[in-house]
Amino acid sequence: MSVGFGLLGSGFMAHTYAQCLREHVEDGHLVAVACGTRAPGLADEYGVPLAPGAEALLARDDIEAVIIATPHSTHLPLTRAAAGAGKHVYIEKPMAVTLAECDAMVAACREASVLLNVNNVTRHRASPQTARRLLDEGRIGELRMIRVLSSVITYLTDDHGWAHKPGEGGAWLDMGVHQFDALRWFTGSEGEVVFAKIRDFGGDVHQRRSGMAQLVMRNGVMAQVLISFEMPSPGLGSQSQWTLIGSEGIIESDSYGKVRLGREDGWQEVFEMPRFGLNDDVYSPIRLEAFAAQTQAFALAVRAGIDSATPALQGADGRAAVEIVEAAARSSESGEAVRLPLQAP
Repeated sequence: MSVGFGLLGSGFMAHTYAQCLREHVEDGHLVAVACGTRAPGLADEYGVPLAPGAEALLARDDIEAVIIATPHSTHLPLTRAAAGAGKHVYIEKPMAVTLAECDAMVAACREASVLLNVNNVTRHRASPQTARRLLDEGRIGELRMIRVLSSVITYLTDDHGWAHKPGEGGAWLDMGVHQFDALRWFTGSEGEVVFAKIRDFGGDVHQRRSGMAQLVMRNGVMAQVLISFEMPSPGLGSQSQWTLIGSEGIIESDSYGKVRLGREDGWQEVFEMPRFGLNDDVYSPIRLEAFAAQTQAFALAVRAGIDSATPALQGADGRAAVEIVEAAARSSESGEAVRLPLQAP
């Protein structure tokens, strides 16, 4: 039987999940929508009831799980409310603004015996999955170093105006969780040491649109991460480019483009994702494929029950990504390397 989802939020990502549930998720369906100025239009577009608020949506018996696609600062209170109502929780990234908030969300869901999952869409895109397969097949030998480049011209558009406000974490949090989650996934390891500098060249301390971090993972892999939403035109490609360097070869992977394998005999193009408008074509099946895959997996987990939950369905991955973002911020402020796991400030 299909899992009934409630959707909290009505912006860009809420439309993303509404379309996934209507067209691409076999084991889930959209029941109702609440929250945000665009909620009436979203509910009307998908032919579902508009709940007058989160409380009313969470009170519905035909909703088993909720997708929270609201501003970052609202994730903790909405998760607590959903867990208190006995609903399983799927959070659009980042999990929360701070590590302490992540811990409170994990505790709330554990106490209520509900699942807690956080979007980690990079893991589900075809290009990174191809790169991961090449790694797992040993095509570049032992993984030694990783370079991550996320270098685009501007941060989120005015349609995401809330993201620019104080208290929402800025660009470093918004994109950092993507890159640090995928870094953990590619290396199969947790971070051990982080040294970083974060700033905003435009002078907006709340946006934090540029940063560089160097990490050593527990398994010894070294990583360099450059994130900037202040690049001059024409920029340096997409917002998720990976160079994976091993003992016997190199993998280049653009999460929105090509995957190349470099070995002694030169470069070989292994895969290329079809192009789509990242922020323009909300309903592109190519764009939605990764979001739908994770939503489908979550629906199956809801059906299987809490006893089958893995750490990933208890918020562990979302928390770990925020922890590295926070460690990098502490390093930037102190000018010193920061060790993981983080200790209370």
